[in-house]
Amino acid sequence: MRAVALLPATGAAVVAGAAAGSHPWRREPALRCEGVVIEADGAVCALSPGTAAVYGPGTRVRASARGSEAASRQRRRRSGARLPESRWAGLADDALADLLALTGPILATQGQPPTVFPTGAVVAGPVGGWRYTWPRDASFAAAAFSAVGLRDEALAVLAHLAEVQRPDGGFEARYTASGGVPDSRPAQGDGAGWMLWAAGRVMADGAGIDELGTVCGAGLVRAVGNLMALTDTPSHLPPASPDYWEVPERVLTLGTAAPVLLGLEAAAALEGAGLGVGAFAGLSAQRAQTVRAAMERAFSPDWGRHAGDDDVDAAIALVGPPFTRAPAGATAARRSAAERMRRASGGVAPGRSWRDDGVSWTPETTLLAWSAAALGLTREAAGLLDWVDHHRTAVGALPEKVRADGTPAGPAPLAWTCALVLLAARETV
Repeated sequence: MRAVALLPATGAAVVAGAAAGSHPWRREPALRCEGVVIEADGAVCALSPGTAAVYGPGTRVRASARGSEAASRQRRRRSGARLPESRWAGLADDALADLLALTGPILATQGQPPTVFPTGAVVAGPVGGWRYTWPRDASFAAAAFSAVGLRDEALAVLAHLAEVQRPDGGFEARYTASGGVPDSRPAQGDGAGWMLWAAGRVMADGAGIDELGTVCGAGLVRAVGNLMALTDTPSHLPPASPDYWEVPERVLTLGTAAPVLLGLEAAAALEGAGLGVGAFAGLSAQRAQTVRAAMERAFSPDWGRHAGDDDVDAAIALVGPPFTRAPAGATAARRSAAERMRRASGGVAPGRSWRDDGVSWTPETTLLAWSAAALGLTREAAGLLDWVDHHRTAVGALPEKVRADGTPAGPAPLAWTCALVLLAARETV
C-alpha cells in the first residue's frame, strides 16, 4: 500500500501514487465549496456546500448588491464579451462570470483579513490550497479572455505573469498574492511555453505586437530564452519536470514537452510579427522544428504520457489542433483518447493510468472537448460539453471533479475549467 499525499492542484490534484487501480479505502472527494459570491464591498466569498445564492445578471455579485460599485465594476469588465449563442450559452456565461471573479480578486477568509490579489492574477480556486496562481491556468485564462473579446483582461493576465516570472524566464509551480511561493513544490518546466502560447493566441485574436511588447515584451523575451536553454541538450528535449498531474517525474512527459514546442512556435510567430527577441533573433522557428522532430522520435507512435509508453493522457490534446499541427501518429492516438480515459461518472480522468476510482476531472474533460471540436469530432465535443454543463453545482459553478455517482467535488469554480469551457464552447457547433 502506497502512501497518499494530497496536494491541491489545478488540472489534477496531486496524489502520490496515482497509478491505475481501484482502492475502496480511498476517501471519496468532497465538494469544497458550492461557488463564489461577490459582496457589495467587492470581496469574493466562497459558498459553503449546500449554500444557495442569487446573482445579479451576468455576474457573481449578490443580487441584493446589484446597485453597488462592485456590481458596476463586474459589468464593466465583461462589457463587449462575445459569447457563443449555442445551447452552451448559459454555461459560457457562468464560466465567464466565475473566471472574472477569480481574476484579481479580493478573497475573503473567515476570521482573517481578506487576501488581495493584484490585477491579472488568476486564482485557481476560492478555497484552501487552490488560492494561488498557476502559470498554466493563467495562460489559459488569458487565451479565453482574448477569445471572447476581453483583450484588456487578457493583457493584464500576461502582465502579471511577466511580473512574477523568474529572471531566467521560467516559472515556479504557483504563486501567492504577493508573488512569492507558498512552499517547496518544485518548479514546473511548462510555464514559459504556456505564457508564449497565450501571447500568441492574444496576438492572433487581434492584439498588436507593440501592445504586447509594452505589456509583457521583456517577459516574453525571457520566456524565449528559457525555452532555448531547456532544449539546448543532445536530445533537444526539455528535462523531466512535474506537469499538470503535479507529481514528481523522472521521465519526460508529453505534458511538459508539448508546451515547450507550443511556446517555441508562438515565439517564432511573435518574432515574425515584429517582437524583438534580442540574442534569440531568428532561432525560435528552427528550434521549434528540431524539437518537433525530437518529440516524434521520443513519443511516436503511441503518444503516451511518458516517452516510449502508450498510456495516453490529456496532454495528447496539446499535440494537434487547436494547439498545433499534429505530428505523425498523434491524431490516431487522440481519436481513441476520450474512451480510454473515460470514468464512471461520464467525464475523463487526467490520463488512462490515473487510478480508476470513477472520478472525472473537468479540466481534462473540457480540454478534450476543445480538441475534439478543432479536429471536427463534433459529436464527441458536444457530448463532453453537455456532460460538463449537466454536472455543475447548484449555483452553476464548474467543479474540479465529479464523483462516480455524478455529484460535484473539489473546489468550485475552477479557473482552468472555466477558461477551457469558454474556448471549447466557442469552437463547438
